[in-house]
Amino acid sequence: MTPLHTETFGQGPDLVLVHGWGLHGGIWQPLVEALQNHYRLTVIDLPGHGHSAMPAGGFDLNRLSQILMDVAPAHASWIGWSLGGMAALNAALHWPQQINKVVMVAAQPQFIKTDDWPHATPGTSLAAFTDSLVSNTEATLKRFLSLQLRDSNDEKALLRRVRSIVDERPLPQGEALRLGLEILKTANLRPSLQQLQRPIQFILGEHDMLVPVQCAESIQLLLPKAHIEIMPGVGHIPFLSHTDEFLQLLLPFIEPR
Repeated sequence: MTPLHTETFGQGPDLVLVHGWGLHGGIWQPLVEALQNHYRLTVIDLPGHGHSAMPAGGFDLNRLSQILMDVAPAHASWIGWSLGGMAALNAALHWPQQINKVVMVAAQPQFIKTDDWPHATPGTSLAAFTDSLVSNTEATLKRFLSLQLRDSNDEKALLRRVRSIVDERPLPQGEALRLGLEILKTANLRPSLQQLQRPIQFILGEHDMLVPVQCAESIQLLLPKAHIEIMPGVGHIPFLSHTDEFLQLLLPFIEPR
């Protein structure tokens, strides 16, 4: 299997950064610049995204987590954003001895809204993206980026910045996008959360259109020891739109103890 594209920055305790659907590792640039003097950061392009090839046979959530584990340093703390957060949480559930801490950024254990999990994304929203991928991948990605930043402060400036980052690497492969959406539509890690052995933090944006901030209460009931932080005035990409405020929440949690 072709290994994933990774980049390593800095020295110190290990952090693994896993991006979300449709993007690539370049989205983490603000965190890399802020943290590389104190940590060793491993930034991964998801399969079929950025410079990473698609693995033979594709991937589901378990295989995605395994592929990430294959290139991640042992005993690192993982910071996963959106789809990357779900992959990081799944990895921590399967290989707790290999992962130190998990940070879920704009992510939750079930992405799709159901009767027993109401504060999530309606399934019809992702279905529309799946349908439009076939006809125009680039236009679909642009729509998705707009949705991620809607209601953020400085929405237009952020959108320009994110689009410039996206353009730095090849567009994701259509099959990788389809399989990523399938994970978001079907994965439910809630039944496994009681088995979680590692410390976990959730950083949520008050104005996130994809991961409603109201999910915080439900997550806390499932994971009473979870550290849950809510960033006011923030959308789906808090580490990019409000980097300093994000770091103020992140650093106390990941600092070695």
